[in-house]
Amino acid sequence: MDLRDAVLRFHQGEIIKTMLINAGNLTGELAKIDGKDRAAAVKLYKGVLEQIRGEIKLASAMTGLTSLSGVDSKVRDAIWEIHINRLEEANRLLGEAIAGTVTTIQSAAVQLYQEGLI
Repeated sequence: MDLRDAVLRFHQGEIIKTMLINAGNLTGELAKIDGKDRAAAVKLYKGVLEQIRGEIKLASAMTGLTSLSGVDSKVRDAIWEIHINRLEEANRLLGEAIAGTVTTIQSAAVQLYQEGLI
């Protein structure tokens, strides 16, 4: 892979990873919401996760990283787990999505490190 591709892949992967970490933090906040506000919070949170899926699809199209489809599947499954109120399972899936993202961009990170860019 050339340097331009490595930068693009690393950058897109870092964006997705950051979004997934933030989503995991929001899962903890969602657990604290009860009562009439809960349904609205769940709806908003699922919208955030769908936005992340859109970013994953965009990154996949821009970089050609087809391995991001596994990350997308984990986020899709996490949305379902949120829907059925299994927050711990959703968090586990988001953790797997983070790990999958890191694995996907690892070769780009190594190349950038060897070039002295990170």
